Amino acid sequence: MTNLLLIDTATNTCSVAISQGSNILHQEMQQGEKQHAKVLPSMVQQCLQAANLKLNEINAVAISIGPGSYTGLRVGLSFVKGICTALKMPMISISTLEMMACGMIEICKNESAVYIPLIDARRMEVYAAAYNIELEIIEEPYPAIVSDDSWKNLLAENNKIIIGGTGALKTKTVFENHPKIFFVDDEICLAKYLLPIALRQFNQQQFSDVAYSEPFYLKEFNERI
Repeated sequence: MTNLLLIDTATNTCSVAISQGSNILHQEMQQGEKQHAKVLPSMVQQCLQAANLKLNEINAVAISIGPGSYTGLRVGLSFVKGICTALKMPMISISTLEMMACGMIEICKNESAVYIPLIDARRMEVYAAAYNIELEIIEEPYPAIVSDDSWKNLLAENNKIIIGGTGALKTKTVFENHPKIFFVDDEICLAKYLLPIALRQFNQQQFSDVAYSEPFYLKEFNERI
């Protein structure tokens, strides 16, 4: 049975989970971006103890690599690199937006919907991507300014758009009464939602280069909306 350590530090929520096969054995989460470096080691230890596992019994570590908080992403990736280097353990890197879309699909399944996870950037800016229910990418991750014209191409082509994440509140003020747009209010930026993607990549031996992996900051601005 595959044991995975799952970590997300991309937003103000720091979360850790331990999985065995397709099941989450235990998860921990704490709020406060500036606390990530302080709380992450103890959260991992708490998860291991609750799951009755030792770190050397973990088969791989999965980390969400962004976009998100620059500081949070650096803290998480540095921590995971340390574990994987010391124990010669495989590392699995996963887009934070894909992780969030996985959570949205688990919470609100709809075969015909487009899922748009949003990460709060600044002012009315968000980091966005679009996926179908199979987690296939419809629109690659990009930065966007939320306006009345946002996602008009997707709205023209689809009957339902589902939006969630830390940037959803900005969108709600613009689209709250739109007949085709629906919102997931649950927390979706959580490490446990890495599991389906991480397990697939582990089975396919799709591992990241520990030495050369970098956070996906999505710094460049793109006029796409």
